Amino acid sequence: MDEIDLKSILGLIRRQLWLIFSTIATILVVTLIFTYSLTPRYTAESLVFVDTSTKNLLNSGSTLANPNADNFRVESEVAILNSDSVLLNVVRDNDLVSDSEFGIKVSMKDRILSLLRIPLPAPPTGEQALAKVLNSFKSSVKVSREGLTYLIGVGVTSTDPAKAAKLANSLSEVYIKEQLNAKVQSTLTNRDTIQKQVEAADAAIVASESEFDSYITKNIERLEKQSNAVGLTNLKAELLKINNDRLAELGRVNTLQASLQAQDFSALVSELSSQALAELQSQREDLARRIASTTSDSPEAINLRAELAKVDTSLASAATQEVNTLQQTVSGYAQQADDVRQKIRTTVLQSNLPTEVLTKIFSIQKSSEIAREQYQTLLSRQKELDSQASLQLPDSRVVSAALVPTSPSFPNNKVILGLSLLVAIGLGVGLAVLREYFIGGFISENQIEAVLKVPLSAIAPRQTTGDEHHKLANPTSSLADLMVTAPLSLFSESVRRLRLTLDQQERKRTVPKSHDPDEGAIIMVSSALPNEGKSTMALSLARAYALTGKRTLLIDCDLRKPSVNKQLNLEPNHDFIDYLRQDRNSATLTSLIMRDPLSNLTVLLGGRRSDIATDELVMSEKMGRILSSARKHFDYVILDTPPVEPVVDGLYLARHADMIVFVIKWASTPQSSAKRAVAALKENKSPDAGIVTLLNQQDRAKMSGNYSYSGYYTE
Repeated sequence: MDEIDLKSILGLIRRQLWLIFSTIATILVVTLIFTYSLTPRYTAESLVFVDTSTKNLLNSGSTLANPNADNFRVESEVAILNSDSVLLNVVRDNDLVSDSEFGIKVSMKDRILSLLRIPLPAPPTGEQALAKVLNSFKSSVKVSREGLTYLIGVGVTSTDPAKAAKLANSLSEVYIKEQLNAKVQSTLTNRDTIQKQVEAADAAIVASESEFDSYITKNIERLEKQSNAVGLTNLKAELLKINNDRLAELGRVNTLQASLQAQDFSALVSELSSQALAELQSQREDLARRIASTTSDSPEAINLRAELAKVDTSLASAATQEVNTLQQTVSGYAQQADDVRQKIRTTVLQSNLPTEVLTKIFSIQKSSEIAREQYQTLLSRQKELDSQASLQLPDSRVVSAALVPTSPSFPNNKVILGLSLLVAIGLGVGLAVLREYFIGGFISENQIEAVLKVPLSAIAPRQTTGDEHHKLANPTSSLADLMVTAPLSLFSESVRRLRLTLDQQERKRTVPKSHDPDEGAIIMVSSALPNEGKSTMALSLARAYALTGKRTLLIDCDLRKPSVNKQLNLEPNHDFIDYLRQDRNSATLTSLIMRDPLSNLTVLLGGRRSDIATDELVMSEKMGRILSSARKHFDYVILDTPPVEPVVDGLYLARHADMIVFVIKWASTPQSSAKRAVAALKENKSPDAGIVTLLNQQDRAKMSGNYSYSGYYTE
C-alpha cells in the first residue's frame, strides 16, 4: 500500500488555495442568500399519553391490558391520530379550507394562464378541494411515538407560530374527542343490541304467562274436578273482575289524559267529580265572564287574564294529580291480578292432580321463571350500559399542550450552514484535485512530476525582451536574445539549468551500438499546443550550447509554421520544404544553412509556411540522412518541432531524438493535453531517449524562491 504523501497534499492545497477559498466563499454566500430568502416555518408539538388499562367508573379497580399487546396498541393509536378521519375533523373545526396557508389558492400557473388569456382548467369540486386541503395539512403534521414509551408526539408545522400551536392542540383534542365518541358509540351499540334481547325476553314472559293463564282458564273446571280443589272457580271470577275493573280504569285514564292535553277542564271536572276541581272551574268561568265584559287592552283585563292563567295552572296541576292517582289505582289492579293469578297457581300446584297435568303446569311455570331470570339479567345489563355510556372516559390524555414556538424549525440555519460548509470544503478540495491533475494548467514542479511522471528540468520566468527604446529600435527582437544581451538574467539562468539537466541525462544515457560515440546528440524541443514558447526555448537552448563553444545546429522542423527565421531576423534564400520535396530547382543543403548573428550558432531555417501535409517529409529518408549527417558534424543538434497535439510531425521526429525537451506554459497548458502529448512521445521515441520538461513563462510573483537569490541576477 502506497504511503500518503502529506507534503504533496499540503502542496496541492497551497497551490490551489485560492480556488478552494473562492469555492467555499461562493457556496456559503449562495447558501446564506438562499437560506435567508426562505419563509421560516414553526413547529409546535403537544404530548399525548395513551393509557392501555381498561377503566370502568362503575368498578373501583382497573383491569390491566396484556403487556405484550401494549406496543401494538400504542402504534395503532399513532395510526389513528394520523388518519384522514381525524385530520378532516381538524380541517373542518378550524376552517382550513379558507386558510391562506393550507386552503385553496390560485397557483402561479393559473395566474400566468390568466394573463395570457388562456382558458383555465375546470375548478375543483368540493370533494377535490377538501382532498387538496387535507393533503396540504397532512404534509405539515408529524405524529410519532416517543421511543418505546406510551407517549405520542403530535407536531404541526406552519408559517405562523400561533397557528402551529393552535392546530397541534386542536389535533390532540379532536383525537381524544373521537376516541371518547367511539367508546360511547360502542357502548350504545351494545346497549341497543341488549335492548332487542330485553324486548324478546319480555315477550317471552308475556307469552309464558299467557300460556299458563290460558291453560288454567281452559281447564279450570276439569282441574277443579280432578284435584277436588275448592275455590278455583271463585279465584277465576275474582281475576276476571279485577281485569275488567283494570281495563275500565285504564280507559278512563286515557280519556282524562286526552282531556288534560286538550285543556278541556269542563270534561275533567265532570269526569273526576272533584270538589276542588269544581271550585277552580267555577272561578275560571267567573274570570272568563269578567274578561269578556272589559276592554281587551285595559289594565283590568290584563290582571284578569293573569289570574285566569294562574287558575288554569292550578286546574292542570290538580287534574294531573287526580290522573296520577287513577294511574296508581290501575297499577294496583295489575298487582291484585298478579296476586290472584299466583293464588290460582298455588292452589292448582297444591292440589292432587294427575302426573301429566302437574308436568304440563310445571313446564309452563318453569319456562316463565327462566324468561323472568333472563329478562332481569338483560335488563340489569342494559341499565349498566346506559350508565357506562354517560360515564365513559378516553384512554388518552394530553400531558403537555403545545406552546407557541419562539424559534423556527425550518430553516435550521446552523445545520444548513454547517452542511454547506462541509459540502463547500469537499467541493473545493475536489475542484482543486480536478484542476491540479486533470483540467487546469501546471503551476509547480511537484505538480508536473506527479501528473506527467517526467522530471522538471527548469522553470523559465515570464520575461520581456528589453526596455521600450530597445523594442522601438528592433521590433522583431526575440526573448532568446537575452542569452547574449542579458546573460545574467533569470531567464538565461533557467536555460542554462535546462542545459545542465540535458548534460546529466546525456551522461546517463546508454549510446546505442549503431551510433558512433563521437557523434553529436539530437535534442528535440516540443510542446503539446502552439504558442507555448517552444521555438523561443529551442533557439535559447541552441545559443546556450553555442556560447560554450559547442558545435551546435538548430533545425526549424516546424514546416507547417516556421518561426525561427523571424526571431533571428533572417530570410533564407531557399525553403527547407522544397529541399525535402526533392525539387530539382531547389538549392543544396549547404545553401540553406545560415549563421546566427549573435552567436556561433548554425541554423537550418524553414522558410515559408507549407501548404501541404508535411508528415511524409519529416519521415522521409532524406530527413534521416540530414540528421545522420548533422550528428557527425555537430556536437548538438536542436530540433524545433511542431506541437504534438495539432500535427504528427513531431512524433515521427521523436524517433531520431536522443533527448526530448517538453515545454509547458505555466498555468496555461491543459493537463489533459500535456498527458496525451507526453504519452504519445513516449510511445514514438527511441527506448534510450530521455524526456525532461520545462515550465515556461511562470509569473515572477510566484518565483519567491528564486528571488531570494535576486542579487545574482541582472536584467
